[in-house]
Amino acid sequence: MSNLKLVSEEELLLLPQQDCVRFALFCAEQVRDSWKGIPECVSAIETAERWLEGKASVEECKVAAYAAYDAAYYAAYAAYAAVHAARAVARATRAAVHAANAAYAADASHAAAYAAYANGKPHLIDAQWEYYNELLHFDDIAEKLLLGESV
Repeated sequence: MSNLKLVSEEELLLLPQQDCVRFALFCAEQVRDSWKGIPECVSAIETAERWLEGKASVEECKVAAYAAYDAAYYAAYAAYAAVHAARAVARATRAAVHAANAAYAADASHAAAYAAYANGKPHLIDAQWEYYNELLHFDDIAEKLLLGESV
């Protein structure tokens, strides 16, 4: 796997905090088959999604993250990292929070990438890059769409 470049923490720092959580969720969804049968993992993903909508508290994220972690460490790690990124938003200074989000999103990316590679699906890493670039350039893409330009 050394020849595949993964999305790094530094690159994820270029995204807004909530987009780091969205990216972590995207990565977790890439390996859904490894956690979809574990209720604690499903709950963790749903909690992170609810947090993005403003419908889950930091404490709910914490409980969901640790429940997923305890349920099945390797299968749950991508889900754990995604929901932990949401939880980190309420901590420390804004810069420290953003760094924590980027770190957790990078963890989710790497966990999903290793799982994808181990299962013979290295193309999923390309999908991570595509989604990362969409998040990074969302404003430009939206402006082109509004102006009727091709994207």
